[in-house]
Amino acid sequence: MLLDSDIFVAIIKEDRLKHPSLKILKAVEKRTLKNAYALVASIQEIIFWLLNRNLRDKILLTVSRIFQLKNLEWIPLTKEIFLTASALMEEYDLGAFDGYMTATALSKARIIVTSDRIYDKIKGVKRVGLEEIAKRL
Repeated sequence: MLLDSDIFVAIIKEDRLKHPSLKILKAVEKRTLKNAYALVASIQEIIFWLLNRNLRDKILLTVSRIFQLKNLEWIPLTKEIFLTASALMEEYDLGAFDGYMTATALSKARIIVTSDRIYDKIKGVKRVGLEEIAKRL
């Protein structure tokens, strides 16, 4: 299952999804939640999120901590993902990062763990909420 960027952002923001997000990441590290992967582009999205909030001083620490997570597979962007994402962005009026996430999910398990409901309208992928996954753990 693909872990969307909002899992990491929820922890940084310390919003209502922080606890379920931490629970999910701990389960990945303990291998209670298996076959979890994330897109390398998530790191870029997180960096942009921090820059847009003038939190430049948090970038290095945040990125370092994310890459220290154990048992999380990192999927690179490939030309196939870019091409599929471009078609999805046009068809579903998605932003770039949502397009990358969807294209990646379609190429693998077809499940995206996220709070972002935009994925509900996309054929071929299933969105599972962070809180829903966290309750199962």
